[in-house]
Amino acid sequence: MSDSALPDRARLAPGRLLSWAISAVLIGWVVVYNAMRVAGGTPAGVAWTSLVIGAIAGLVVLGLGIWVRVRLIGSGRIHPVDPEMDIPGPGSLAPAQASAIGITWPVVAVAAAVQVVLAVLLFLDWRGTSGDTRATAELIMAVWFIFAGPWLGWEVGNLRHRDAGGLDSVALGTLLSTVLAGVAISREFSPVVSAVAVVAAGAASVLSYHGVHRLTRDRGLPWMTIAAGLIAVASLLIPLLTR
Repeated sequence: MSDSALPDRARLAPGRLLSWAISAVLIGWVVVYNAMRVAGGTPAGVAWTSLVIGAIAGLVVLGLGIWVRVRLIGSGRIHPVDPEMDIPGPGSLAPAQASAIGITWPVVAVAAAVQVVLAVLLFLDWRGTSGDTRATAELIMAVWFIFAGPWLGWEVGNLRHRDAGGLDSVALGTLLSTVLAGVAISREFSPVVSAVAVVAAGAASVLSYHGVHRLTRDRGLPWMTIAAGLIAVASLLIPLLTR
């Protein structure tokens, strides 16, 4: 492989790099947050510290992984996956791809509805708490869920018409919702509905990442699907086991 060919073969598309970076931050946060909780830290005490440490650690690991990837491609030891393909339009879907979308959109719809309900509960709980004990994190979560719910509902309409152009964004958004709902369980913010949100958003994220895999490459291991599943399980079980 020539030096001039290496950048094109090893380069990541901006969208994929952003997705990897956000996923690295989320995974780092989940790992560090739950490690600090298992070590005896309180949810409020470790929330922001774990976010900073986890984000830095996740991005460092991602950077090292990309560096190793480039080195291995340059040495010819591995060959990059075929160049990223655009998600096909509604009229270009194979039957298996259309089936994957047909399975995904109802789960995304449930996740959207649950997040709207959770947003309302979080906001009402925040409003009902005295000013000196109100948790800013609870308000931030409410704002995210009230944004994510209608947005995902809009994407459901697209997916029902086999328009999967935003499926990668849905996968990432529901993954973030999964992590935030898991933190809500730890903070005892509407824990029952938060647990339902973890399950619904986690399932939507797994199916969405699987759909992206089927619509683009459909070869090799679906690493992001696996990672999303692990994050969803951790977001549900560890807060419950450390309460």
